[in-house]
This record gives sequence, structure tokens and C-alpha cells, in this order.
Amino acid sequence: MSANLDLLRRYQQLLMLSNTMLTLAKQSQWDQLIGHEVGYVQAVESVTQAVATTALPAALQTQIRPLLTQLLENETLIKTLLANRMEELRALVDQGNQQKNVTSAYGRFSGNVLYPTDS
Repeated sequence: MSANLDLLRRYQQLLMLSNTMLTLAKQSQWDQLIGHEVGYVQAVESVTQAVATTALPAALQTQIRPLLTQLLENETLIKTLLANRMEELRALVDQGNQQKNVTSAYGRFSGNVLYPTDS
């Protein structure tokens, strides 16, 4: 019975960590989110190992099911927010490259005075 309670506790801790990560993603706190990633992966591994060594009675499965559902929803939302952030970063990189190209093109003319010619 204590193994079942331990497993339930691990799922609850995993969900708490997932909720924290989702909050960080919603607040665009990307560095902090990445900081939690290792702990999250370790928590998933811990739950996976516990599930492999524990027979899950129906009552425990019933308790775990909503936790799993919420975990999956959180992961989907986090992935969506991360994909949006990647698009923002791509746009910034593209903008930076365009700025560099413009600066490079106009930099070749620095120090030269250009006069309109008669055509």
C-alpha cells in the first residue's frame, strides 16, 4: 500500500513541477523554465521506474488518471508556447540578418560623397 501512496505522491509532485513550468512559459521566463527542465525529466524517470515496479490497482489508476490528463495538457501548452517563442526568435534573427546586410551594403559607401548625375 505504501508503494501505491508513494507513486501517487510522485505523480502529484510531477504535476506541481509541470504547473510551475507552464506558469514560467506563460510569463515568458524562458531561462527559469529551462532551469526546471532537468528536474522535470528526473521526476518523469522516477515515476516511470516506480510504475514499472508497482502493480496499479484500479483505485490508484482512477486517482492517477486526472493527474496524467493534466500533465499531458500542460505539456501540450508548454510545447505550443515554446514553438511560439521559437518563431519570435527566428523573426529576430531574420531581422538581425537583414539589418546586418543593410549595414554592410551602406558601409561600403561610408566616406564617399555621392552626387546625382545628369542623365
